[in-house]
Amino acid sequence: MNLRLLALVAALVCSASCSSAKQYEMRGQILGINRDKLEILVKHEDIVGLMPAMTMPWRVQSAAMLDNLGAGDLITSTIEVRDNQSVVTSITKLGTAKPDVPAAAAPAKPGVKYLMPGDEVPNQQFVDQDARPRSLADIRGDRALAVTFIYTKCPVPTFCPMIDRQFAATQNLIKTRALGTRAGLLSVSFDPKNDTPAVLKEHGQQLQFDPGIWTFATADREEVDTFATNLGLTLVRGEASNPDEIGHTLRTAIIDRQGRLAKAFTGADWTPEQLVDEMQKLP
Repeated sequence: MNLRLLALVAALVCSASCSSAKQYEMRGQILGINRDKLEILVKHEDIVGLMPAMTMPWRVQSAAMLDNLGAGDLITSTIEVRDNQSVVTSITKLGTAKPDVPAAAAPAKPGVKYLMPGDEVPNQQFVDQDARPRSLADIRGDRALAVTFIYTKCPVPTFCPMIDRQFAATQNLIKTRALGTRAGLLSVSFDPKNDTPAVLKEHGQQLQFDPGIWTFATADREEVDTFATNLGLTLVRGEASNPDEIGHTLRTAIIDRQGRLAKAFTGADWTPEQLVDEMQKLP
């Protein structure tokens, strides 16, 4: 994984019971510390019962836990998962070694252009939850459109399920503000093998989606990977022991009424109010 991915990926955790906490042991090396966010960037081994070896940030329980820690420290730690949230509750330093920093990112694949605000977004062809072929422009219509990326088999409660919940809250806010003709939502699955139109429709119904506001769609895998990468998402396929697990970052973009990228959010550090405010102020 490249350094850009390391900075973007939030804490990945597997599903846990909402009523009881589960604990897991994590062994690895600290590559960086962010005191403001109470996070450590860790290149870790397989976390038994949770996830394969990866490099990603983890939130710690308190600032005091970061004292006397630095890049290169080899650690063992305890992760607690409760109510769809994860936190590192203890850290033991085992030693120090030269930080095992990943190699530089490979050049972008053909067809990939990292879009900047003001750039025109490619008019990707999708298949929506009703099995209808639809272009991005067709889904957008004469509205600002918030686009995010998910897959329904995502086992990480602080990833796709959290984005689903935030989009559901955003849909409610769009309705409250009577902005249905000015703002829309699109959740793009990057798992077309499993996320068929029927699966996406059932998933949307579980979230009480309004198809007049919120669309679920997917596309050919290569095409959806390129489209997602254009908008700043990073996908890592084939690294997990479970072939249905896909490593990914979180990215939510706003496309204006002319089809240009207006703004993009990394991670889940945005609120439905922020998203709707950004769409509402677009001309």
